[in-house]
Amino acid sequence: MNTDDTISRRTFSTLLGAGAALAPALLLGDAAFAAGTPDAGNFVPSATPAREGDVLQSDFLMELVLEKGAASNVGPPGATRVAVAIAGGTFQGPKLRGTIVGPSGDWIVGRPDGSSVLDIRAVLQTDDEQKVSMTCRGIAYPTPGGPLHARILPLFETGSARYAWLNNVVAVGVLRPVPGKISYRVYEIL
Repeated sequence: MNTDDTISRRTFSTLLGAGAALAPALLLGDAAFAAGTPDAGNFVPSATPAREGDVLQSDFLMELVLEKGAASNVGPPGATRVAVAIAGGTFQGPKLRGTIVGPSGDWIVGRPDGSSVLDIRAVLQTDDEQKVSMTCRGIAYPTPGGPLHARILPLFETGSARYAWLNNVVAVGVLRPVPGKISYRVYEIL
């Protein structure tokens, strides 16, 4: 029996299907669907000009140099999961500098395609003895005939009033080749 306050399962599933089709249009805007579905071949960028704040800009935040410590294979048989201690290191930029202190490490998950998911957790100690927790997620993969390609996304947490601005920083780190060390140039996204 169907009253004004209830709908049938068939009507509900029809509405749900229509909602699922509308959801991407609501998220991406009508222009994205002007040429059809939003796949790589049919996506049409918005004709609306970029406004202030729409375009990504960056500013150099720091050079982060990590010293690799002992590695421990912690994965089950057939999986590549390695915890690598960070034995020390430095960071230096226009607004802060200091050293990497323990406990710090990188928990790496190797993927079947040869890429790795990075999960770096480190304690930064500034030259004025303030502590900053840094966590980074990232991806690294070998390039054909070239160097390792890696990007990290650092987030910072601190209770220090002097460095509280770091709590709101969104950043990207770009791997740089440095013999015997792991080095990232880290940029704040403005």
